[in-house]
Amino acid sequence: MTAVVSATPSAGPRSSPSALFTRTGLLVRLACRRERLVALIGVIVFVLINCSTAASITSMYPTAEQRAGARVGLGGNAAFLFLLGPLDDTDSAAALTVWRAGLFMIAALAVCVVLLVVRQTRKEEELGRTELVRSGATGPLAPLAAAAIVATVFSVLIALGMSVMLFPLGAGIVDVVAVFAQYASTGMAAAGVALVAAQIAKTSHIANLTASSVVILGYLLRGAADASGGWGWLRWISPMGWAESIQPFADNAVWWALPSFAVFVGGGILAGVLARARDIDAGLIAPRPGPAASSRLSSPEAVVVRLTLPLLGSWVGALVVYGLVVGFMQPSVDELATGNSQFGAVVRQSGVDADLSTLFGITMMGFFAVAAGAWAVNVATRMRGEENRSRTELVLATPTARGRYLLDHAALIGVGVVVILLLAAAALTVGNGVAGGQWSSAGGDAFRSASAQIPAALVMSSIMVALYAIRTALVPIGWLLVIAALFLGPLSGMFDLPQWARDLSPYTHTPAVPVEPMAWTPAIVMLCLTAVFTAVGWAAFRGRDIG
Repeated sequence: MTAVVSATPSAGPRSSPSALFTRTGLLVRLACRRERLVALIGVIVFVLINCSTAASITSMYPTAEQRAGARVGLGGNAAFLFLLGPLDDTDSAAALTVWRAGLFMIAALAVCVVLLVVRQTRKEEELGRTELVRSGATGPLAPLAAAAIVATVFSVLIALGMSVMLFPLGAGIVDVVAVFAQYASTGMAAAGVALVAAQIAKTSHIANLTASSVVILGYLLRGAADASGGWGWLRWISPMGWAESIQPFADNAVWWALPSFAVFVGGGILAGVLARARDIDAGLIAPRPGPAASSRLSSPEAVVVRLTLPLLGSWVGALVVYGLVVGFMQPSVDELATGNSQFGAVVRQSGVDADLSTLFGITMMGFFAVAAGAWAVNVATRMRGEENRSRTELVLATPTARGRYLLDHAALIGVGVVVILLLAAAALTVGNGVAGGQWSSAGGDAFRSASAQIPAALVMSSIMVALYAIRTALVPIGWLLVIAALFLGPLSGMFDLPQWARDLSPYTHTPAVPVEPMAWTPAIVMLCLTAVFTAVGWAAFRGRDIG
């Protein structure tokens, strides 16, 4: 969207403090308009995940005795200590829900805020829109202020949704305020970090990577402080640690939110100083310039691989780390059912007779398959961006057929799906083995389960290719389809959905390998559907306008 700002002269001298923020309100309205769909989906997804977590907790731990037993099974597990922190309070379902979803969802909110801020600052500058806005009667710091305000509103909305829904679960006002402070303060701290990253990085990709790495590093340091003795001081050096120190339902030390607010204010001030001192489109951290010529980019396939391989690397890296953590938890999954007779029933919702550890691995592999489908949406989004920037048109101006261009991307997406699932299986095997499991049996089960998930993930990826090929504006629908496939497939047992609804998700038709034998009929049908959706996309892309 191109911003058009009136050229009416601003009141007062240009150097006055008020002139630095001229037309901030207008830019806030513009940013809200551009973010309305993404923000709405974000709020809905966060609240739905929290509601599903609460429903699961209420179902599995309906009594105080069972919640107290969870402190032994869940709270005593080293992997859960690393991921979620200590379980100090189990007096209510609200307390257990906050612990189960809390720190992980707070970190997810921080990453979402980083993406929002960078999208509204460095991304706009990268596309040349900031220069157009600044050419009008707009203060030099107005774009930064607008991004900070929108990020704050987004964080507050998420914090309200995640805290207010705790009242029916037995939470008090002080507890709800503490949970609100956790989410809001950490989101604002992430906004402060992202504002600075957007000034020092020359591209939005580097800015996102820099600020997100700061958030993830803080999460990992907090996890190390909780999982190992003598390292508690690591909890005090990051917003994630400060959020944990608030301790809702225990100390309710809301004052720990003040350091995060200080990061937000300090980051905003530093970003403003840097913005005033640098030129438009300048940055301290810039990508290394490539060679003037290259013999390695002599074909469309080479170009597609060069553009997409770094994206695949980031997905693989994140999922492998998560797979290691999941694999580390797998040998002790039986301990998670301590004091809770319903846990096994939930895990065994497929009706398959097997031990909890094996079923846990199958369930988690289903989540990795959903992530592989999300990778396909990410590539389709990248393809849409390339087309919107007229780069696709330049490639197709060479002797490159449209069908070949689309099929190259489809093939690379398919390869990425296979790579993601197989490396996730390898990570599960390594984590399981390090935690004391049997390497050979764990590896065989993980790889067979991953192989069985490939057809369903390929169906999802082919749908994303077809959406892009039909019309680029349809690509964002892919995220909704992935979420729907997740809730109708791997998470369907939590909501007691009818079978016809579950059958809408391709992941429902994947057999529970290695517990069940491989069912080849649904696999062949899903592979045929993959070919059909790819063919539809190929025909549509050849017939539509580019750009």
